[in-house]
Amino acid sequence: MNKRPTIEEVYSRPECFDAVWSESIEYYGVTKQSVTCMEECAELIEAYDDRKRDGLMDGTRAHLVEEMADVLICLWLLERMYDVRDRDSRTRHPSPVGACVALIKAVSKILRYGTEEERLDGLADAMGDVWRWLIRFESENNITRGELDGMIEYKMHRQARRMHGTSERKDPHHG
Repeated sequence: MNKRPTIEEVYSRPECFDAVWSESIEYYGVTKQSVTCMEECAELIEAYDDRKRDGLMDGTRAHLVEEMADVLICLWLLERMYDVRDRDSRTRHPSPVGACVALIKAVSKILRYGTEEERLDGLADAMGDVWRWLIRFESENNITRGELDGMIEYKMHRQARRMHGTSERKDPHHG
């Protein structure tokens, strides 16, 4: 039986995040990683739209799991890069699209104008809202810990290979 909540369990596994993703911040830099996080939120919006339009088919489900894993990684990166852990989250967007757009805007403002407390609070707020939507996606789509774990592990190894100049293997979920 799958115990819940899997997102919190996967996210709290330091072996999935600390070593590779901390190195990734150093390797690529905060700006590039921040832009990547904005792109991943946009891709989650696309996966959500595909799911709404086409239903829960194998392809749409795999796409949703992949983008959820990417955004989980991005939330971890943003927490570390901008030190926004343990801030209050007040916003509740009525849709995952609104939550992701708010996160994209918050990161964009920080990149353009700097890291004043008000902007960091806005980032933490948007991150909390995206987090709640990820948990809802997980539940509504019966996504298992193994699916998220496997995708995050694949992405972790792929990122390590990219940084160390070794060849990549094919994504097991996308051929």
